[in-house]
Amino acid sequence: MTRLFSALHLTSLTLVFLMISSVLGPAMNTSLSDDSDPMNAEGRQDTLDVDCSGYTFEDLFEYDFALFELEIFDDWSTGDMFANAWVNGSNSPIVRDNLDGLFEGLPGGGNDWISTDERDAVRSIGPKCIADMETRLGMREGTPHSGGVDWNDFEFVEDGIGLNEVNLVPEDHQEARTCTNFGAAQDCKEVPVSVTDDMEISLDLADGESNNVRWDQLNNQGVSNFTIGLNITNMSNAALVVTFPVLSGLRMYDFRTTDNAPDSGDTCDNIGTPSSTYLPDGALQLTQLVTFDRTQWDLICNIFMDFTTEVPEENDIPVWSDSVPENGTRIGTNGGTTMFASADTGNQWASDDDGWSLDCTFDADGWSMSTNVLGDFFVTQPMDSTSSTATCNPVDPLGATDENNTRTWTFGTLFTSTAVVNEDGKTAVMTVTPTDFIDQFIVYPYAMQGSFEVSDDASATVAGAPADITLSLEGIRPGSFSIAGDVQATNMLPYSFVVDLGVFKPNSPPEISVAVNFDGNNATWNANGIEFELIGLASDPDLEAVTLTLTICGAETSGFIQDNINWRVDVSIAICMAYGLETYDVIITATDESGASTSLNVAVTPPDIEEASAVIADTAEESALPSLSMLAVLSMIGIAALLGRRIDE
Repeated sequence: MTRLFSALHLTSLTLVFLMISSVLGPAMNTSLSDDSDPMNAEGRQDTLDVDCSGYTFEDLFEYDFALFELEIFDDWSTGDMFANAWVNGSNSPIVRDNLDGLFEGLPGGGNDWISTDERDAVRSIGPKCIADMETRLGMREGTPHSGGVDWNDFEFVEDGIGLNEVNLVPEDHQEARTCTNFGAAQDCKEVPVSVTDDMEISLDLADGESNNVRWDQLNNQGVSNFTIGLNITNMSNAALVVTFPVLSGLRMYDFRTTDNAPDSGDTCDNIGTPSSTYLPDGALQLTQLVTFDRTQWDLICNIFMDFTTEVPEENDIPVWSDSVPENGTRIGTNGGTTMFASADTGNQWASDDDGWSLDCTFDADGWSMSTNVLGDFFVTQPMDSTSSTATCNPVDPLGATDENNTRTWTFGTLFTSTAVVNEDGKTAVMTVTPTDFIDQFIVYPYAMQGSFEVSDDASATVAGAPADITLSLEGIRPGSFSIAGDVQATNMLPYSFVVDLGVFKPNSPPEISVAVNFDGNNATWNANGIEFELIGLASDPDLEAVTLTLTICGAETSGFIQDNINWRVDVSIAICMAYGLETYDVIITATDESGASTSLNVAVTPPDIEEASAVIADTAEESALPSLSMLAVLSMIGIAALLGRRIDE
């Protein structure tokens, strides 16, 4: 069962790189036992000579979260696998840099830029490569095992594999450029590997295909005992959701982890038992959450889940715990589907040896209860209803419950809201209008944009009448943003919300200034009077990056040296002298990331030159401005006369 499930991770972004066997060596051994590879599925290579065995997704990618969903079909020999991994913020440059490094030695590779050519190559060759990978997932009938036996490995079906990625090469990125390497496609674009735009990588069922995974059919087709094994080594933060065919009485009755007992003393004891639920059609759905410290490279971790259809000799009913909300507790909603308890919180409300789920009956039509793959608790509210009372009780996988020991909670909309942005763009005013669901509550709102949240201490007590709350927009970039917050009230579960109120932050242009030197002038000239220095400050109210350009005598330069908000630039007057200009019209333009700009006219006083010898022919070469043509250089013969006239004056 070596590297069970690794191919689930290997999506469109990894496949081409894995075929370059000269770049990376094989990944670590992650077999299920100390014996030699008991679950090694060799895969297929077909006509293209690719070898993607021996690698795992974690060798290249540091994802923030990955979701893997496997549906086992009724034939118990084929299935549909979906995988999606999210790579956010600071992790995305690491991923792009790793991929670029794998192309080193090839055209466009190892140049700190990632291109659409690389992306397209992965999409076309990927299915063949992934079909050669091992799934790290296996199944075995009969007596429970923990490795060291002949496992029935899952493997991928090449024709059934669909691959995709989102935002590996962000479209219309301000730093995007046409690919510069030899042989690049005409429309090839590339961006620096340092960009921090979020990205996703995914695997799904190809169009027109019926399955993308297969294995040897179970003789018992799930009716008698079987075990599923999964290797989770270096799966840093992920969820595996397995949905089984409808089978009466199917349940998981045992769970265990094993590891290779490395010298470091690290173990897999932190891996929790999976949660289970039954879908409306009766199908068993199992969710396994995985967290793994990627720095524990010597640790090999496997999990095993045993299933049966046998009815247990004794089946205890689930019981409420002391942490369950009391009868009459209010639970806030905001329309649609609202999460009212995280898995960590809600799962503590009851206990049962075989797991449990929350079953609620509402007194108003259209309301329903559900959980997601992580085990978080949600309530769905119809548009035409503002509140409903639910009677709830815990139910175990075999349907056991105590109908006489229920909890009654009331769900409802707390408030409606609107917002406007003030003219200066620095603050927004949120108006909170309460319903009659709660007499009084305290709301703590703040602005958010993507994953960025404004640190704000705004709050208001709302009781019977609308309340206006001023929110800071510091750090919010121009464009749309949401308003999130928390609400607290007596006899109510803590309530969090995120609402899109259709508000936009306007773009404020950057601010720029030039410093005056000790002589009271804007410019500081060098000794020969051919070049001067300007220094100053440039900043943006929206905290966007600012790009500076300078125009003198019709020529433009961007040779600024910027350090945070400080800048300086050395400016040559060679171009002015070449055209016989004695007035230096300097314009500095600051442009922010959203395209807003501010221009500043700078008065530059000519230098007081007491000596002027022949003009140095290579002045233009040393300038920060565009190089002069040969004709322009030759024309500077007359500059000496120009300087002489200025001295005489």
